[in-house]
Amino acid sequence: SRAATVALPLRQGQAMMPLIRARQAMLTSARWCGARRAFASSSSSTAVRPLETWEEVELHRPKAPSVEGYVKPVGAPEQFDITREQYHQFMMGKPARYSYELRNFLMGLGVVSFCLAEFAFTIYKLKPDDLDWVDEERQKAAAAKARIEAKIAAAEAAKE
Repeated sequence: SRAATVALPLRQGQAMMPLIRARQAMLTSARWCGARRAFASSSSSTAVRPLETWEEVELHRPKAPSVEGYVKPVGAPEQFDITREQYHQFMMGKPARYSYELRNFLMGLGVVSFCLAEFAFTIYKLKPDDLDWVDEERQKAAAAKARIEAKIAAAEAAKE
């Protein structure tokens, strides 16, 4: 007396799962009793090969439960009979209006924007009113270079 089964589409490789499980059960039982070596030595035509990687992965992949044989609990309400307030009570409050990811992104964007704005404002405030001091510094550097070159020339003239 099983409930009606629902035909669900199979994932890739899921059709081979019973074969792989049966083969794995045979290999593990044969390994422990030593029959594998005896079997392999007695008949060389049908040697047992080790599992391939994909077969091992498929054996240990977590499986989602199937809806086969599912019976709805007695007294469970229909999905559309539950009111929004009852749903929020069951979920222990209303869901957040905005996701954490969006809030974190906007907070990060705000912080970076604020830092860039402060950087630009600092450059604006520290910009000199006029650039005459640059010409003055160039003239001072040229005068110092001329004095140094004159001392070097005087020292070379004194050597000769």
